[in-house]
Order: sequence, then C-alpha cells, then structure tokens
Amino acid sequence: MITALWSIFGLLVLLGVLVTFHEWGHYWVAKKLGVKALRFSVGFGKPLWSRFNKHGTEFCIAPIPLGGYVKFVDEREGDVPEEDLPYAFNRQPVWKRILIVLAGPMANFLLAILIYAFVFMLGISVSKPFVNEVYPNTPAAKAGFPAKSEVLEVGGESVKSTQDTLFAFLDHIGDDKQLEVVVMPVGQDIQTITLDISQWQEPDEQKDLFKALGVDFGAYDGPAIIGMVAEGMPAEKAGIKVGDQIVSINGQDTPYWSLIGDMIEQNANTPITVTLLRDNQPLSLNLTPESREGVNGDSSGIIGVSAGFVGYNTIHYGFFEALGKGSQETWRMMERITSFLGKLVTGKLSVKNLGGPVGIAQGAGQTAQAGMVAFLLYLAMISVNLGFVNLLPIPMLDGGHLMYYLAELVRGKPVSERIMELGMRVGIILLLTLMAVALFFDIDRINQ
Repeated sequence: MITALWSIFGLLVLLGVLVTFHEWGHYWVAKKLGVKALRFSVGFGKPLWSRFNKHGTEFCIAPIPLGGYVKFVDEREGDVPEEDLPYAFNRQPVWKRILIVLAGPMANFLLAILIYAFVFMLGISVSKPFVNEVYPNTPAAKAGFPAKSEVLEVGGESVKSTQDTLFAFLDHIGDDKQLEVVVMPVGQDIQTITLDISQWQEPDEQKDLFKALGVDFGAYDGPAIIGMVAEGMPAEKAGIKVGDQIVSINGQDTPYWSLIGDMIEQNANTPITVTLLRDNQPLSLNLTPESREGVNGDSSGIIGVSAGFVGYNTIHYGFFEALGKGSQETWRMMERITSFLGKLVTGKLSVKNLGGPVGIAQGAGQTAQAGMVAFLLYLAMISVNLGFVNLLPIPMLDGGHLMYYLAELVRGKPVSERIMELGMRVGIILLLTLMAVALFFDIDRINQ
C-alpha cells in the first residue's frame, strides 16, 4: 500500500513538473513571437483551479494528469475577434509556428540539462558498479566474467556508477559484435573480458535483461581489510588493528568483507577465532562478538570494525563544467533513445522492452523513496524521453505538427485540412495502440 502511494505521489510530481515545463516552452516562445494564448492547462478536463493574467490568458490545473496544452488564438478553432487576428497562430509565418512547436521539446531538454548540472554541482556519491554474481550458461559465464568484480569500462566507455554501467551495456544490446568490458576482481589485477552479445535478448522465461546477460549487480564488496577499529569494542580488546586483513573466522576463509559481517552477526556472545595477516605475517586472535538488538528486535553480533575500502565514487563539478556535463549527459540519453527505437524497428529488440505509465510510476515511486538526488536524476531521464518522443513525426505530437509545417515550407502552401484530419485520426490510433502495448507489458512485468 505504501509503495503504491509513493508511486502515485512520485508520478503526479513528475508529470506536473514535466508537463508544466513543456507547455511553458510553447507559451513563452509564442508570447515572444506575438501569438496570443487563451489557455495554459496542466492536465486535461474541466479545470479544478484557474486564474487569468492581465493579457487574458487562463492558467488552470485540470484533473487528468496525463499531459497538458496551450490553446492559442486560431481561426481554425472558432471565431476570432478582429482585434486579435494579428495575434492568431494560423496567421503567423511558418518559421514562427515551427519555433513555437519546437519550444516544448526543447524546454524538456533544457530542464534535463539544468537538473543534471544542479546534481553535478551539488556533488553526489554513487555506488561503484559491482558484479556480485555471474549466472551459468549465459554470455557472461561463457566469457569467464569474474564474480565479485568492479566494472571500470564497457565498450571503451569509462563508468563510475551502477546506473552508468547499466546504460552502457544497454547501448549495445542487440549488436552483432564482441563487447570488451574492463573489470577489477576483488584482490586481483585489472583484466579485460570479451563478451559475445550477438544473441543477448530478453528470453521469455526471464524478465531481467541483465540476468539474461548473466550478471547481477549489487552492493560493492571488497577485501577483508580493516579500515577502522572502535574503542572499547571486542575487536580493540582482542588487539585487532587498522590495516589487518582477516583471512578466516573459525577456520572458514573470508576473502570478501561481506562474509565477515555474516559470520560475526551469527555468533553473538559466542567465542570465535579470527586469523589475520599483519605485515604479511599470520596471527590468530580470540574474541567474543557483543550482542546488539536490531530494528526488528533480532539480536546480532558486532565486534566494532569497518571496512578499509570505499564502495562509492564521488561526482562533483564546478558551475560551467557541470553545465557541460549536463549537456553531454542529455545528448547521450538522446542517442540511447534513438538506438533503442532503431533496434525496436529492426527487430533486434523485443517490444516487451517498452515501458508505459505503470513502469514510469514505479520508477518515480522508487526514486522518490530513495531521496531527492535519485528522483531528480529520474526526472531528468524522463524529461529527455518526453522531449524526444514529442519530436517523432506522429500526428497529435509536436513532431507531427512540425512535419506539416516543414512540408508547408517546402511546398509554399499549407497542407490541406483533409490530410491533417486524416493524419490526426491515424496519430490517435497509433498513440493509443502504443500506450496499450506498453501498459500490457508493464502489468506483465509486475505479475512475474
């Protein structure tokens, strides 16, 4: 129930911001070019709230939050007072109409750039891309991809976060080629893995693309080296020091930090033998983990140590560099969307990978719960998607209107009303079909 409420809340905030910014782009450019707006609506339907500005434009919020619109003075939509005719949209030269149509998607791209720049200036800590497990009989397993390894590069692209890595892999899904991935396994040297991704597709029995590839990303895990020893705790009393490497507990090897935590938690108030390396010399110590009560009332062991590695990367830029990085990230997202659509059209990707409103709501809810930065990054990504989709040459969308105006620019006269009406009907059918397909696969993924 709480998850559903977060999803609804996140979706409403996300749509409210994106729709307002998109329509404001249309409105602002139209106003600068001398076109009069009658209504600026966020949402569809009968207004729940509205007010008029001094220019006679009605600003309103409507109950159906799946979009919005700006209604301009236009002779094709009703009678126009004679004094408003110079400000009618249909009487403007075609170049003005093109700029007004383009302004909505451009506003979404600008919003994404500003969000990315703000986050980069704020400074964020991102989890290092870490593969915890490699599944058998997958492209990763066949390539000898090592489990417990940090990903450093994918296809020549340096990656710093799990999200960067996921996108970098997705950029190559459906490609008929070998993909080189640079990794650093825990306690080993950097190595390059060559993946055969020519057959990487989402199988019917698995809904996770990365399980199909064979890798499972998770929290960063490192060597069992001590980074901090708390005063007065069992570890300090036993003589454990910073820099010691725990090699076994009660005779069980501990090559990874996660194994230490599991074993100590399970041995509250129980004596254990810790074997460690100090200056490359083995040393055995005996100690008893203290019992500590958890949030759920469960007791677990604790000895008062923390890891000697950092499981995250910090990203921080100055103002101008952040704007540049924001622009670069927005452009890269547009390239990814273009590649994704191209692979859908050519059949290299299944339509099962389409996402709809339910998937967007889930993502909005999850990132809203994760915090402001996560939600802002998700908002930027969806903003780029919204701007890009609106530029597609589909009637009903900005790209469809742009297509008509470009044809008018070439022909020297407007496209006939009959063709525009036919295109409108085709566009409605196409959009409803795409929404239905995306919604179906959204629900199908939930039910898995």
